[in-house]
Amino acid sequence: MSRRPLEAVEDLVRVLKRVKAGERRAFARAIVRSERVFVTGLGRTGLMARGFAMRLMHLGRRVFHVGDVITPSIARGDLLIICSRTGRSPVLQHYLRIAKAAKAATAVVTADGQSAAARRADVVLVLPDQAAPRRRGARPLPLGSLYEQALLIVLDHVVLDLMDALHVTEDDLRRAHTTFE
Repeated sequence: MSRRPLEAVEDLVRVLKRVKAGERRAFARAIVRSERVFVTGLGRTGLMARGFAMRLMHLGRRVFHVGDVITPSIARGDLLIICSRTGRSPVLQHYLRIAKAAKAATAVVTADGQSAAARRADVVLVLPDQAAPRRRGARPLPLGSLYEQALLIVLDHVVLDLMDALHVTEDDLRRAHTTFE
């Protein structure tokens, strides 16, 4: 039985309504306070994280995607942002240990605020995809799709928060956009 496309949007709205504004603002403040930002995630979540890293660059932040060959060592004053629906990945746990050893700040964007990654992080932004009540018999989107869609929208909202905090306009973002097209 197929879903109506609007059912997915309704599920997404239910998740977005449960994101705590205070957590989102604390996440944005951590970015503003950092000297450099290191962003990572795995799979499709990693693609959303990479898009967020690009927007941070447009905002004028010094930002790196963990794993790229041009990524420097993380240090005190930096921020590691991990996007992980479950917060259980051993690879991402390893990155958290490296950041903590370097005395860098850490932030985790996750669906599970009690995950191992969330418990280790300095800042946690929860996107409660499993908390969204569904209508009886409604079929959820596959795998982590609901989290990934919510992640994209919430991170774009963080960009709006950062634009306000950093006094950056959309024209400023446009000027920082690629010129290789």
